[in-house]
Amino acid sequence: MANPWKEKVLRFNKKRALADEKASDLMTLLGALPPGQVKNLMKDETCARILEKYGVSAE
Repeated sequence: MANPWKEKVLRFNKKRALADEKASDLMTLLGALPPGQVKNLMKDETCARILEKYGVSAE
């Protein structure tokens, strides 16, 4: 008899790993942008709030 909790935990862990990978990829892309592009993103209020939330600055 299969443990239903084990399947649920495995699904959760897989989703979590995918989310972590996406976040890491996004931070890599942001780190590769020239400072001028980051400054342009910071001009948009919504983008600025999101970037600041994750410690990204225009400098």
